Amino acid sequence: MPCVSPLEPDDGELLAYVDGEAGPDLVAHIDRCPHCRQRAARLARLQNRLTAGLYRMACPTTEELGEYHLGALSPDRAAAVARHLTECPHCTRELAQLQEYLGELASELEFSPLERVRVLVAQLVFGEQGVPGVGRPAPAYAGVRGEEEGPLLYHADDAQIALEVQDDAGQRDRKLLLGLVTGLETRELEAHLWLGDERIITVPVDELGNFVIAGLVPGRYELILSGPAVEIHIQDLDVG
Repeated sequence: MPCVSPLEPDDGELLAYVDGEAGPDLVAHIDRCPHCRQRAARLARLQNRLTAGLYRMACPTTEELGEYHLGALSPDRAAAVARHLTECPHCTRELAQLQEYLGELASELEFSPLERVRVLVAQLVFGEQGVPGVGRPAPAYAGVRGEEEGPLLYHADDAQIALEVQDDAGQRDRKLLLGLVTGLETRELEAHLWLGDERIITVPVDELGNFVIAGLVPGRYELILSGPAVEIHIQDLDVG
């Protein structure tokens, strides 16, 4: 169906209508023209998709907000995040939630005056598909059942954690999480996997820094590596 007017509005005029900035004549035209209403609706959907794709692109990552809270950022980057927080209610709310979470976690742990545990939030530094190369450690077990995606590499202070998800050959539709910890004393180190508020499993980290967690249902987990003096959190871990 064509436009009811010989002077059909262009896309710029229709976008002004979508944004609520159109004049009364254009509003009256669109009210009586089905063709232009359909065009305006399509432009509105496109604009919404573009806005959703750009949502919070300029915001610090969750890991960076965690490091800001823990004082682990460089002075320049910490200052930039502080400036961003004065302007962004989303990051301010997310930081408050993180502070509350870490506060509740600390209140549940009992420390002696000489044995305080450092709580670190690991930051993802590499997570693309590909074969691990030089400088990109992979779990010792990786590749045993056929390679899928390259490892996810995290760092927290001096520690590096490489994680790889594979299909569990022994259980259909289940996943296997392979891990390697370097740069950290692995004696008495354990890996705890949480799903929501429930701890799913705890496994030891061996003397070489390797650990394996099998039989996992695909989902988003939190991995906590805990030892006598440090606790490292890997949040929003996508298994599968």
